Amino acid sequence: MSVPPRIEAPEEVRPKTGFHYNTRLQNKVAIVTGGGTGIGRAIALEFVRQGARVALCGRRGEKLKEVAAEAGSGSQIAAIQGDVTRQADMDRFVKQALGQFHKIDILVNNAGVFKGDAQVHSLSPQDWDDVMNLNLNSVFHLTRKVIPHMIENGGGSIINIASILGLIAIPNAAAYNVSKGGLVQLTRSLALDYGPQKIRANAICPGLVSTPMTTDFMSDKATMAELIKLYPIGFFGVPEDIAHAAVYLASDEARWVTGVVLPVDGGYTAA
Repeated sequence: MSVPPRIEAPEEVRPKTGFHYNTRLQNKVAIVTGGGTGIGRAIALEFVRQGARVALCGRRGEKLKEVAAEAGSGSQIAAIQGDVTRQADMDRFVKQALGQFHKIDILVNNAGVFKGDAQVHSLSPQDWDDVMNLNLNSVFHLTRKVIPHMIENGGGSIINIASILGLIAIPNAAAYNVSKGGLVQLTRSLALDYGPQKIRANAICPGLVSTPMTTDFMSDKATMAELIKLYPIGFFGVPEDIAHAAVYLASDEARWVTGVVLPVDGGYTAA
């Protein structure tokens, strides 16, 4: 059965692709989790375009290697396979990132999952735990491992990829709603606690973005035709839309921006 076309940005307003190197993140080192596909991949590639060196983490090694190959610069990107829900993997990941690049300026907590399409009374404890462990607990654990290195380095930028569902709720998605809402509050807490150490923490809350995680949902043409009516700008997002926001928050241009929860959602939450 053929998959219906997705409703996304018209060509004239879609971000341009192809490598055009700039210097907004020159000499900075970034860690990006969930970097093999979707939003994480777009952020990693855009960071490299902007001059950063990137340590890329994900569970699927082949996908990470594909991103590294696409970046086309072996010295700029390190693909390190690991699971953010496993402490030993994250210890190894931070150690390898520091071993290759010697510092950490930016942490992008992007890895996430949507699981458990059910009301609370029928949501399995395992599905609840799986979502919390990946979307929220892993962010806490990895961030606390990175912060001492940022303090030693004189500051840094933490960017958490949350969701508009951290700001509003939808039915039958309690675990996801709560995990992203918790991530928003963790971001604010980090901003307050570590501002004196010049560590900034901000969250990006994407609306519906066309990624491998949303492919099945977005293939329902009838549902998409109704949902697009809730987006004032008239189209859904692509991963590059989130990547451009992340570049700004990671850069020195945002040196006075911390504790911000930024919807990048085509106006969905403005209503």
